[in-house]
Amino acid sequence: MACKDRWREGSMCLLMGLMFFLNVSLGFAQLSDLEGTAGHVRPTVSAEKEGSADVLSSLEGSTGQTASASPTNDGIVCSPGAPCLEAATQLPLRVLPRPFSSIYREAVEDPNAVVQANIPAFKPLYVFDRQGLDLSRPEAPQGWYHVGRTRTAPEGWIQAKDALEWRQALLVSYTHPGNELEGRSPVLMFRDRVALESIVDAMDMAGRAKDLYAAIAAGAIPEEVVSMEPKRFVDITKHFYLLPILQWRQTQIGGDDVRLLQLAAAVPGARGADTVRNPDYLEQAQVGRGQGGTVLQGVKADIVFVIDTTRSMQPFIDMTREAVAQMSRQFSAETADRFRFGLVVFRDSLEVAPQLEYVVRNVTPELVSAQDLVGLLEREGSATAVGSVDYAEELFAGVETALHSKWREGALRFVILISDASSHPKGHPQNTTGKDETDLRREYDDAQVHLFAIHLQDPRAKEDHPRAQAQFGRLARVRGTETSALKEINAFEESEYRSLAEHLTSRISTLLSQTMGAQPAQEAAPLEEMDKLWEAALIEYVGKEASPPKDIVAWALDRDLVNPAIKSLEVRVLVTREQLSSLAQTLDQVVQALMRAEVTQGQFFDALQSVAGQAMKRPEDLGGAMRLADTGLLPAFIQSLPYKSDILSLTEDMFASMTAEQRSQLEWSILAKLDQYRTINEQVDAWFRINDTDPDQDMVYPLHLDYLP
Repeated sequence: MACKDRWREGSMCLLMGLMFFLNVSLGFAQLSDLEGTAGHVRPTVSAEKEGSADVLSSLEGSTGQTASASPTNDGIVCSPGAPCLEAATQLPLRVLPRPFSSIYREAVEDPNAVVQANIPAFKPLYVFDRQGLDLSRPEAPQGWYHVGRTRTAPEGWIQAKDALEWRQALLVSYTHPGNELEGRSPVLMFRDRVALESIVDAMDMAGRAKDLYAAIAAGAIPEEVVSMEPKRFVDITKHFYLLPILQWRQTQIGGDDVRLLQLAAAVPGARGADTVRNPDYLEQAQVGRGQGGTVLQGVKADIVFVIDTTRSMQPFIDMTREAVAQMSRQFSAETADRFRFGLVVFRDSLEVAPQLEYVVRNVTPELVSAQDLVGLLEREGSATAVGSVDYAEELFAGVETALHSKWREGALRFVILISDASSHPKGHPQNTTGKDETDLRREYDDAQVHLFAIHLQDPRAKEDHPRAQAQFGRLARVRGTETSALKEINAFEESEYRSLAEHLTSRISTLLSQTMGAQPAQEAAPLEEMDKLWEAALIEYVGKEASPPKDIVAWALDRDLVNPAIKSLEVRVLVTREQLSSLAQTLDQVVQALMRAEVTQGQFFDALQSVAGQAMKRPEDLGGAMRLADTGLLPAFIQSLPYKSDILSLTEDMFASMTAEQRSQLEWSILAKLDQYRTINEQVDAWFRINDTDPDQDMVYPLHLDYLP
């Protein structure tokens, strides 16, 4: 039974006893949608917007002193014994300490009353009270914050001049940089906004940027540059770091929106300013993405085949088995144990074709050797003798199942997808996952899994080719590039597939040997698509040895300075499990209301009031709301975040104008994202403590901004 149908029966199968939050894929915006203040127009850029204090923790705050248990004119409420809260969002107020700051016993600068000296820079502290606060001059703020590392109790006072208010849990992360020849340049961090603007405004922006990189490489450090991103990739989901957004300015380059961001930088558990004038930091930051050294000698690879086993596929299954067998014969004693293999087979929905026996099957709950895979392909990989109802299959189910293979720790992870048909799109009755290629690609990126796709094109099914090409191409996108690891083969040219299968498996064996620094037993010629995929995986692998900059404040552009078309920084929001749970409970109610309104042919907001009214403090707000965002149902903090969302803008008229298919798409999107965040919640190593003293409930996950509802 499809999970959507189980939802209709009220069993909540996707929640699995947990409530998680989701993203409805209806067109979200990144920082381009942040509310800002209009600015002037410059010759080379236009339509600037500047982030304000209440949106992106700008230092340009309001003046005033906080009275206990009452809101100040900047919307902060402080009550005894609890962290101060923003009245509009109910989020706790936090500050980021500057380097070499101290916490005092009282709000007096007395060296003999220091509770803790040289506290970790830019690690968020909760604010419990404010005294004599005056932020009217950002360059010389006055007053004190009563702070603590946890929500339970304050530990002392920090001067306002030593702290930066951080009112939103917004930060950025480095994007996958791609290879050194075709990928982007490392992010440069400038002393002030003026220095960065001088590069952005230059007639030859790329040339100016190249001069800076050349100077740094030569050891002639430019005065305006504070630090730089390491050349190697640091994945925030594997090696957590903090790049909180303090201020921002939006402008345009070549008609494209870009952001100038003031960032702080911190790494939990690490201290010391990482500037380009620090020889140790600069040396490691300059190590190239392809320079793995001894770390590559221990590399290993897990490869999971995802194979369509519907009626037309048997010849290709047989040739795949033969290619894997040939690959195993090429292994040396050293490389044989470096490989492990998996097999996932898929067909189509049993609700319309029960004779197919299964939708998807993971044949290898534990990954196996190449020889074992050969046997499994023969015993378990047979194509069905019966046909399905339509041409599309449940490819997405196979891809999703492969993602959850039992990967070995530290291994390069690859999926090889082989099919002759597209997958049923999200919302189709035979789509059993509720997901599409965009959802799955996002999950693959977070898990550092790389997919190679082989599309077997039947000339008789040309009408299916464009949809399959779009799906396969997206799934097989090579991280850090605009290319895809996709090979298209005429399904009637079996010899062409045989040649590709043999070349692919041989090339993988060669790549592993070359990466280890060993001589391959039989070297296969380059295969561009696989070579690029392998390179992207190695960039992630080598990045484990890199350290991001910390303990600095600087300005950076969210695009590559040499090629501004490439995004170098992406926005994320730190969320706790409590926040995920709160959002999930709310959006579960939204789904139930959508389904109830559909069944009863009633109005959406009436259905929502019936489902959620009892759980609300002010249920009357829901009935009189014009938009979902105005109902008071969603947690306050989600509405405070500066991004746009179609779901939050949903009105009764919009719902009434939706077709049955559009409503179904909306429901499927919500269910799919609930399932995605169940997976995130279950990943123990995906959650991080900002401070060592943080309790489990304060652990955070750096979620993409466009994941939000």
